[in-house]
Amino acid sequence: MNKKEMIWIFTICFSVGIVSCIITAEIYSKKMKALYSTVAAQNATLAEESVVVATDTARITPSTKMVYEYYYTEDGVTQTLEDVPPYFLLDMTLEDMKKVYTDWQIISFSSKEVVMRKSLEAKSNEQYIIGENNGYVAVYYKEPQHGIILHEVTNTPISALPLEERERLQEGISVTGDENLYKILSDYTS
Repeated sequence: MNKKEMIWIFTICFSVGIVSCIITAEIYSKKMKALYSTVAAQNATLAEESVVVATDTARITPSTKMVYEYYYTEDGVTQTLEDVPPYFLLDMTLEDMKKVYTDWQIISFSSKEVVMRKSLEAKSNEQYIIGENNGYVAVYYKEPQHGIILHEVTNTPISALPLEERERLQEGISVTGDENLYKILSDYTS
């Protein structure tokens, strides 16, 4: 074979390889979109079918257990966070909750327990701690290699919060994912 034929064969093989990669990427993309659509449809169906209300007059009390379920679409992980209700949710009904948490699915609602679910287009592994720094609500980032590092200090003074919330912040509140971080921070800054 001469040099010209080798270049010609190489060019053809290279072109076929590129076209194969493009076709494979397109097929993979379509399958992933179909999978995400299926998951979203299942979540919507679950939300419509599974809201359980203990009574029409159920209200959130200080002893109500709040259960937050987060489904991370990028890695398919569901994480659950149990917490006490923030002070501004006390005495709310199911209808009140639907107005405050418009982007959440309320799975069950009673004065004993509220279960809420949210799908997030993110990975599940981002770790934060919400705490206190020099009298203000602060966010710390948990890094596997460097430990806990100050990420942000908000404009919200700790002194503006109820005693229970101040105590929780001084102990530190662990948070997974950016969406959860923003949700909890909005609770403290609203």
